[in-house]
Amino acid sequence: MTTTRIRRCGETALLVDCAELSEAVSLAGRIEQWRPDAVDVVAATRTVLVTVRDAAALPGLRRRLEALLAAAHTESGRTGDAVDSGHAGHAVTIDVRYDGPDLAAVADHAGMSTETLVRTHTSITWRAAFGGFAPGFFYLVDAREVDTREVDTTEQDAAGVPSAEPALPAVPRLSSPRARVPAGSVGLADHFCAVYPGASPGGWQLLGTTDAQLWDIGQPRPALLAPGVTVRFREIGGRSR
Repeated sequence: MTTTRIRRCGETALLVDCAELSEAVSLAGRIEQWRPDAVDVVAATRTVLVTVRDAAALPGLRRRLEALLAAAHTESGRTGDAVDSGHAGHAVTIDVRYDGPDLAAVADHAGMSTETLVRTHTSITWRAAFGGFAPGFFYLVDAREVDTREVDTTEQDAAGVPSAEPALPAVPRLSSPRARVPAGSVGLADHFCAVYPGASPGGWQLLGTTDAQLWDIGQPRPALLAPGVTVRFREIGGRSR
C-alpha cells in the first residue's frame, strides 16, 4: 500500500507527500472534484500542494484530504490506479518533425534505431501529469505509468500478463544544458516528455520540433495542455539520421 503524509506549507496551504507519481497525479485529480473548497491544486512528481484563501479553513481541508485518501485506498488498494481529472478524456495531437539534435543519441541510449525510436515515441499515449518550469510547459508521462486503464492487453510479458512497463527507458538530461532551446522543441528527460512553449535554456534531449503553440496569451485558455489531457505525437516532414 502506498503511504502519504500531510503537512503545513506556509500560512494557507497543505502539502501531501505521495509515494509515487501515479499517486500524486490521481490524488490531484480527485481533489479537483471539489475544487471550490480550494484556491489552487498543484501536483508534482511526488507531492500535491493544496492552497486555500484563509488559514482557518486548513483543519477542515486536512480532514477532507484524510477522508479522500482513506476512501481511495479502500476503493482500489492504491490511490494511483487512475488519473481522475476534469480534463481526462481530452486529447491533443501534436505534429512533430523528428529533426532534433539528440535523436540519434537517444536512440543509442534506448538500444534502437532512430526509426524505431520515432515509431515508439508516436505510438505512446502520453498524459499531461503536471505543469511547471515555464507557462505552458507540461510534464508528459507514458499513460501506463499513471493509469492502469491504459495498459495494452496485447503487450504481455513472458508469463502472459499484460505489461505496464514504459515503452522507453529513462533518458538522462544533458551533462551541460543548452543556453537556448528553440520554442516548439520536443524533448525527453528521465521518464518525462515535454514541448518547450518558448525559447529558454534547457537540458532535455531534443527529438524534434513542432509548430504547435503550447502557450498563447491571446486565447481564453492560454495553455494548450492541462493536467489529465492525453497527448499523441504524429510524425511529419523530414527526419534526422
